[in-house]
Amino acid sequence: MRMEKTVERIEKIISIESISKEIKGRNILKNVSFDILRGEILALVGPNGAGKTTTVRCLSGIFNIDSGVINKMEGLDISVMPEKDFFWEKYTGWKNIKICFDYFKGILTREKIEYYINMLGLSGFLTKKVYTYSKGTKRKLSFVLALLSDPDLLILDEPMSGLDPLSRKNMRNLILELNEDGKSILLTSHDLAEVEKLADRVIVMKDGKILVDNLINDTLSKYKSLEDLFFDIVGRN
Repeated sequence: MRMEKTVERIEKIISIESISKEIKGRNILKNVSFDILRGEILALVGPNGAGKTTTVRCLSGIFNIDSGVINKMEGLDISVMPEKDFFWEKYTGWKNIKICFDYFKGILTREKIEYYINMLGLSGFLTKKVYTYSKGTKRKLSFVLALLSDPDLLILDEPMSGLDPLSRKNMRNLILELNEDGKSILLTSHDLAEVEKLADRVIVMKDGKILVDNLINDTLSKYKSLEDLFFDIVGRN
């Protein structure tokens, strides 16, 4: 966990109260409650099927919740980098950026877009058609698309999937820079070492429930690493 940064734990930008979601007869989320605070990097971690992506989809409005309440601060602009990339594959990266910029009413300057592109090491690929991209290059492009509206809250669902070590470092640095610039960030990840480098706060989920929220519990202080906590808490619940 990042010890050098103190999050202002005052303003709630989203409050999730006892939300539940059933999909195809299976209870994916079971009375999930937590807050997202202004200026924090919050990580959702858990095994496959824990409910992380479903939580993200409920927050973004892709899914309707079956019960509970999601309260969002008025005027809050949210952008999502989904777990599964979506592009116009026969178009170039630049064409995809232009389409999304126009459709989602992007407000970033060309200079800022190019700055993010260069930080991610993406500039050499954007004149090529997206179907030629590797998985990691597609993740980088998805990140840029999520930034076009200059959101207040950036939701990143497994952002570093498929990235090589250098690309992970570049993306990590960009996430930290965006946070320093005032953006709140919610991310999901299976990479616990990466979460430790990024997150101010961690929520551990399993079977659609929250097991640990270290805003409420001091559980993390009892373990040498997030990995130790994860295997202990998740393994015995």
